[in-house]
Amino acid sequence: MWFNCCVMASRFRRRLVMAMLVVYTLVVMVITLTPQSPGAGFVSRIVYRFIASLNARGIYWVDFLVIEFIGNILMFVPLGVFAALLIPRKAWWTLLLMGTAFSGFIEYFQATFLPERYPEVRDLISNTTGFLIGAFFAVMLRLLVSHRDRLVEQDRRAALAKAAR
Repeated sequence: MWFNCCVMASRFRRRLVMAMLVVYTLVVMVITLTPQSPGAGFVSRIVYRFIASLNARGIYWVDFLVIEFIGNILMFVPLGVFAALLIPRKAWWTLLLMGTAFSGFIEYFQATFLPERYPEVRDLISNTTGFLIGAFFAVMLRLLVSHRDRLVEQDRRAALAKAAR
């Protein structure tokens, strides 16, 4: 009974994570594979105001490229989390390829089909970095949960053995 409950919950979680991965991937593709960045004018104005406020405080090293680099990292973190939660634990190394391949596809598509966009190696690096950061946190979370589950199972078995005596 307990095992069936966990299998059903696990199946539900996998489906939920898969749905979130698909939806978020579509969002990233809309942002990166359309001729114009959604909200480019509005977002640019906010970013430039933020940079101006930092410059007024004496922080001059932050410019639009730094904000864009950090934004690309942050945009790809959820993709890494969702992908890492779906693949088998023993296949963690494939995450290194997945993030780079997806980011490479985006940059290739922009270079080939979107002359309005500017594909850059910097974007490939920032996107892959964000993906790997998300994947790292998800792998660590899975390890912690797995360890906790083993401890809970040991306690359950010990309680059953004690009750059987």
